[in-house]
Amino acid sequence: MNLFVQRARAITSDFDVTTDNAVTIAEICLRLDGLPLAIELAAARVKMLAPKTLLERLDHRLNILTGGARDLPLRQRTLRNTLAWSYSILTKEEQRLFRLLSIFAGGCTLEAIEAVLTALDDEVDTMLDGVASLLDKSLLQHMEQQQGQKRLIMLETLREYGLEALAGNEELETVRQTHAAYYLGLVEQADPEWEGPKQAVWSERLEQEHDNVRAAMGWSLERGETNHDWELALRLAGALRRFWQVRGYLSEGRPFLEKVLAESVGIVSAWHIKALIAMGHVAVIQDDYDRVEAVCKESLPLCQELGDTWNTARALYLLGWIGWLRGDLAPARALMEQTLALFRQVDDKGFIAWSLMYLGIIASRQGNYAEGRLLFEESVARQRELGNKRGTAFSLTQLASTLFVSQHDAEMVHPMLEESLALFRELGDKWGVAAASMLLGQVALQRGEMTTARSLENVSMQLCREIGHRWFLSQALTILAKVAETEHNQVLALTLYQESLDVAREIGDKVLIALGLEALAGVIAAQVEPVWATRLWGAASALRETIGAPMPPIERAVYERAVAAARMHLGEQVFASAWSEGRTMTPEQALASRGPVILPQPLLSTPSSIPPVKPALTHPEGLTARELEVLRLLAQGLTSAQIAERLVIGVVTVNFHVRSIYSKLGVTSRAAATRYALEHHLV
Repeated sequence: MNLFVQRARAITSDFDVTTDNAVTIAEICLRLDGLPLAIELAAARVKMLAPKTLLERLDHRLNILTGGARDLPLRQRTLRNTLAWSYSILTKEEQRLFRLLSIFAGGCTLEAIEAVLTALDDEVDTMLDGVASLLDKSLLQHMEQQQGQKRLIMLETLREYGLEALAGNEELETVRQTHAAYYLGLVEQADPEWEGPKQAVWSERLEQEHDNVRAAMGWSLERGETNHDWELALRLAGALRRFWQVRGYLSEGRPFLEKVLAESVGIVSAWHIKALIAMGHVAVIQDDYDRVEAVCKESLPLCQELGDTWNTARALYLLGWIGWLRGDLAPARALMEQTLALFRQVDDKGFIAWSLMYLGIIASRQGNYAEGRLLFEESVARQRELGNKRGTAFSLTQLASTLFVSQHDAEMVHPMLEESLALFRELGDKWGVAAASMLLGQVALQRGEMTTARSLENVSMQLCREIGHRWFLSQALTILAKVAETEHNQVLALTLYQESLDVAREIGDKVLIALGLEALAGVIAAQVEPVWATRLWGAASALRETIGAPMPPIERAVYERAVAAARMHLGEQVFASAWSEGRTMTPEQALASRGPVILPQPLLSTPSSIPPVKPALTHPEGLTARELEVLRLLAQGLTSAQIAERLVIGVVTVNFHVRSIYSKLGVTSRAAATRYALEHHLV
C-alpha cells in the first residue's frame, strides 16, 4: 500500500489516503497479488481514474496496467510485456505446462495436474521437473496442506496471462472441459463419503477446491447453453448438495440448481431426478416449503417412470420433513414411516438412520417423548456404526432436545450437546453449529447463565441468517427473548418474541406459532393487558389441539403461573369469555384482537352458569391418537403385522405402541386391552 501511495503522489502531488479510499487501495494491492510492478502501474492510473473506478476495472488488469516510465526497458513498461517476456524465456514444454496450470482456480494438487495432463494425453513423466522449474522462476508458489501434501498456487495476475495464452493457442475450451470433468469426478467421489467416516476429510478437501468447483459449474452452464448438453451441470448439481448444506453455501448452490433445472425440463434421467431432490434439500433448509413440494411433485412421476425406488423414498422423505416443520404431524408421520419402509427395502442404511431421527422428532412434537427417545437412540447407534459424524451429531442434538423439553435425564443433555457441537465444528457444518449453539443456549438459560445463553444464541442467529435457516432462527430469537424477560427487560423481550413469531408465521410452523403465541401472551399479560393475552393463549390452545402437539413439560410451570395470574386478575367470567374468543381465532386474528371482552348477556345475568374453560383435548388414559388407532385395530383382532400394514408403519413400531397401551391402561394382555376398548366404546 505504501508503494501505491508513493507512486500515486509522484503522478499527482495532491493524492492522499483518506477514510473513503483506504480500503479500496488495500483491495487494489490485494487484487494485484502484491506484485510491485503491477502496483506501480496501477498507481500511475490515479491521474485519470479514482481508486474505486480503478478497482472496478481490474477484472481485466492486463489491459489497464500500462504506461510505465519511458526510461525503463520495454518489457517493464506494461505488466503484459513483463509477463510476455517471462513467458518467452520458458521452454516449449514449460510454456505448455504454464498454460495448463492457469486453468486451475485457487490452486491445485499434483494429483489434479497429473489427472488433467493424462486426460489431455500430455507428457506426465516430466511433470514434476516442469513444476519445479516454474517454482524456481516464481511463476508458481506452493503451500503445505494437511497430511504434508503440497498445493500449487498461481498468482491471479499470472493466471490471467496464462488463460489468454490458452485462448491464443486455441486450447482453452478443451482444457476447460477436461478441468470440469476432473472436478465432477471429485465431487461425485465425495458424494457417498458424506455418510461415512471420511466426511470431515472430504468436507475440507472440497472447501480447498471450491474455486475449481465453481469454475467447473460455470463451464457446465456454458456447455449446456451452447450445446444443449446439461448432463455435466445436472451431475454437479446432484453431487454438490451436501457440500452446500454443510459448508453454508446454500445461497450459492440454489441459483445454480434453479438455472440447471429450468433449462433441463423434459430430461428423464437419474441425474435430473437427483438434481431435483438436491433442490428439495436446499429449499427445505431455507424454509421454502412450496418449492420442496413442487420438486417432489415433479420428481415422483419420473421415479415411477424409471422404477427408481430409492429416489421415490427420498422425495417422500422431503415431504415428510416439511410436514413436521409445518406442524402437520399426523400426515408427516405417515409419510416418514412409508419412507423408512422404502429405505429398508433398498437397504440404504444412512437414510434409515436419518428417517428414524425424523420419526423421533415427530413423536416428540406429538408428546410421545419415550417413543422419540427410543427412535433417537437407535438413530445415534446406527449413525455411529456407519461412522457418520454429521448424522451422529444431529441425532444427538435431537435426543438432547427431547430429554431437555421432557425434563428427563437432564444431566445427559449438556454432554450430548457438547459432543454434537464438537463434531459439527470438526466438519465445518454451519447449520449444525447453529442448532447445537441454540440448544446449548437454552440449557444455559435454565441454569441461570445469562451471559453464556446470550452469547450462544447470538452465534446461532448469526449463522442462521448467513445460511438462510429461519427455523432455528425463530427458536434462537425466542431464547434471547426469555433471557431478556429473565433480566426484566420486558420491552426487549416483547420485541424479540414478536420477531420470533413473525419468522414462525413466515415459515408456517404451527408448533412454533403456538409456542410464540404463548410466550408473547406471557409478556403481554405482565404489561397489564390480560384480556389480549388470554385470547392469545386460547388461540394457541386450539392450534395445539388441531395439530396434536401438546405443550412440552419444560414450558408448563411458567405458562400455568401466568394463566392463573391472568384468571385471578380478570375474574372467571371475563377470563372464560376471552379464552373462548381466542379459541375461535386464527393466530393472525388473535394478534390483532387487542381490546376489551364483550360478555354475552346470559353470562352477565347468571354468573353461576359460567362454563369452565374448555380443557385441552385428551384421550382415554392419556393415549395418543396413534395409540388409539392401534388399540382399535388390536381390538378388532388384527395381528401386529396386519396393524403395521394397515397403518403403513413397522412391526417394531406397532409393538412399541402396544407396550405403551398396556402400560397406560394397566393391563398385560390383548384380551384385557380389547375389553377396555369395548367398555369405552372405542370400537
